[in-house]
Amino acid sequence: MGKLTFIGLGLHDEKSLSLLGLEKAKAADRVYAEFYTNLMPKLSIKALENLLAKPVTVLSRGDLEERAEEGILRQASEGEVALLVPGDPLVATTHIDLRLRAERAGIETEVLNGVSIYSAAPAAAGLQVYKFGKTVTVPFPTPFYKPETPYEVVVENSRRGLHTLVLLDVDSEKGRCMTVREGLEYLLEVEEKRKEGAVTPRRLAVGLAGLGSLKPEVKGNRVERLLETVFEELPQCIIFPGKLHFMEAEALKVFAGTPEEAFR
Repeated sequence: MGKLTFIGLGLHDEKSLSLLGLEKAKAADRVYAEFYTNLMPKLSIKALENLLAKPVTVLSRGDLEERAEEGILRQASEGEVALLVPGDPLVATTHIDLRLRAERAGIETEVLNGVSIYSAAPAAAGLQVYKFGKTVTVPFPTPFYKPETPYEVVVENSRRGLHTLVLLDVDSEKGRCMTVREGLEYLLEVEEKRKEGAVTPRRLAVGLAGLGSLKPEVKGNRVERLLETVFEELPQCIIFPGKLHFMEAEALKVFAGTPEEAFR
């Protein structure tokens, strides 16, 4: 009987891998990794292979979604296989589906959690995680595709006084990550159309970049000011704070450098 272990890589580089994850990956017969659900620009495959003392095969979306049975699942049915995943392994629906397929095939599965954006972003800004509403992703727009769902989620959460974590799209094939500026511009365009007051130039927001590193970029200000702010690290995300506890407001000032006028 084989085994498939999902191992979280965390958010920054190969050093974000937990000691237990490192131990399990070293013990596996084969090690695979995927980076289409989220890019890790600071991770070096060569450094990761040196850390594990074995080769790492990088899989595409098709390898996991369309060709899993003849690839990774076949290998897992014959021995122990580790799949290294950015962030926390089962946040992406793709990996839940893969685990279900493995279990149906009689393959034992195991999950080793890693640092997730869902906990790292609130912590970096000093916001209370249980006061967040639904999370949403802003996609790269096309001439035929520019959904207003991201804006609608901010509207809904704001009406309930909840914070909103806005993830920004990743195009793994082109090695491209959406920036805070691009995400804000997208939402401002929808605001101009909808005029519901959820994402205005004077709305308080927090831009975050390079989470998981020793020096993440966390900057709070009005949207109009964040548009002028340069974030160097990737990937990036945005938080729109809802109703703030006094300690959260203080944390935004200290941890995100948010000026007093941005709260008014």
